[in-house]
Formats: sequence, structure tokens, C-alpha cells
Amino acid sequence: MLFQIIKEILYHILVKSHIVWYCMPLVKIYMRWAIEKDYKKEENYIVDDSGQKLKVTTINNKNYAPLGTSSYLKIKKLKIRNDDVMICGYPKTGCHWTFEVLRMILYKTTSVSKYGKSVEGMIELLPEFVLDSMPSPRILNSHLLYDELPQEMKLKKTKIILTTRCPKDVVVSYYNHHRHVRESYGYQGSFNDYFKLFTDGVLAYGSYFNLLADWKRVVASSPPNPIFLVKYEDMKENPTAMIKKLARFLDEDITEEFAQKIVKYTEFKHLKSVFKDDKYFSALYRKGIVGDWKNWMTEDQSAEMDARMNEVMGQ
Repeated sequence: MLFQIIKEILYHILVKSHIVWYCMPLVKIYMRWAIEKDYKKEENYIVDDSGQKLKVTTINNKNYAPLGTSSYLKIKKLKIRNDDVMICGYPKTGCHWTFEVLRMILYKTTSVSKYGKSVEGMIELLPEFVLDSMPSPRILNSHLLYDELPQEMKLKKTKIILTTRCPKDVVVSYYNHHRHVRESYGYQGSFNDYFKLFTDGVLAYGSYFNLLADWKRVVASSPPNPIFLVKYEDMKENPTAMIKKLARFLDEDITEEFAQKIVKYTEFKHLKSVFKDDKYFSALYRKGIVGDWKNWMTEDQSAEMDARMNEVMGQ
């Protein structure tokens, strides 16, 4: 009993001091080691029609990024603060870009994050001790469905920013992500085989179409959480307007001049240049354009995507 009390006191002192936050370079090294360790231990694969394998963590017949089962089982009970903000969205829908924008709005800065959204708030990836040690306001992020998120989010009425993107560009970007980040995934298959994995909904985090349908259901149910939709295409077309809307959603007052500075410093080429020497993050920033799918997809594949989207949006 006494040992437990001492343990809780020490934990409280350490997280309040934010000492882990000031040691983030070491945390980053540890996280890379932990990810590689979990990846090597993970024995679950999905296999395409040509026999190429892609590692995943499988829980209740749904596939997730290969981070180990314990990484996901802890999430429901994570402690949430009153001023937390949560970015949600399927992989490759602009989550990293949105994180940098939110960071500049909330912290009143034009500097890009040192470690990116994965190390600075991804709840599937980071140990609870690291999350608890982050200073407020925290910009948490996740690729999970609404009902998979921490339970306290509903009680705290946490604001959620939901990112979406044309599924045609999502599948192309996700394919290149899985090809280029080989130490985490190891996939070497063709785009055609990967396309089928995507439309079958067996990739990490499941079906993109099911995710869209689920969030559509959540919004229609009037949840306690305010939800703001960030469409990738809208951000590309008029980033200043979207940034100003985001600021209002967050109850932050920013000037037109500052909004334009955020546009400048979160421009894709700038973000890519900042992370060019980071092996992992340089692979995340590939092209960042709208319509690259036209260089990859057949007419039949495009038509299949259109039909699936019409099915989701028509529900």
C-alpha cells in the first residue's frame, strides 16, 4: 500500500515537471526502438493476391498498424484534459498537415514541430506516461473510430477535428507509405494488388469507406463533442479561409496576416524540407497534391471508388 502511494506521488511529480517533454530526443529514439521491437514481434500479416505480406496488429478481426495489442487496449482509459484537442482521420488524409496548422494556431508560432504529430500526441503510439507529461494544450491524434477513442473524451466534450480526403488519392498515398516505410511495414507488392486490399477494407485501421460512414453516423447522432471537418481538397484550394475557420472553432483569435503566415509555413514544400533528413518523416511527405490518382488508377478502379463513395454518402 505504501509502495503504491509513493509510486503515484513520484508519477505525479514527474508528469507535472514535464521532464519527459524536455527529453524528447531521447523519447524519439526510444519510440523508434519500441516500434521496431513491436514490429519484429508482430506475427499477423495480410497477404495480397501475389503473396506479398503486410504486417498488422489484429484485434477482434480488425487490422491496425503493427504496434502490438497492448498499444490499443490502453486507449479507452486514457486521461483526457479539458483543453485537449483531438485530430481524427484515416491515414493519409492530411493528419500531419492539420497537426502543424493546429499547433501554430494554438501556440501562436510559425515554427514547425520538432518531432511531428506521431511523437507529439499520437495516442496509439505513445505510452501513457509520455502523454501525461505533455504540456497543455495537447494536440492529440488518432486514426481510430469514434467509439474506439478514450471514454473521457465524451465527458470532457473534447473538440475533434476530422480530416477527410478523396479515397482515390488516399489509396495512392497509403500505398506509397507502406512501400517506403519498409522497416515498419515491409510491403513490396504492386499497386493493383494493394488497391484490392484497400477496397476490401483489410488494411491497417480497416475500411476507409466504413470510417467515413461511421463518422457520418456519429455526426448525425449529435455527439457531445464539437466536430470540425477538414477536407484535404478545401485546405489545398483555400488554406487561409480554412485556417481562419479552424481558429474560430478553437476559440482562438488570429489575424489575417497570421493566418497567411501559417499558410506559408505549413506549405507542403516547406514541411517536406524541414523533415528531409528524418528517414521516417521524409517518407510521409511525398507529393501532397490533389489528383495524383490519375497517374495510378485504371478507369475501372476509378469507377469502383466512385460507386463506393456514392454508397457511403447516399446512406
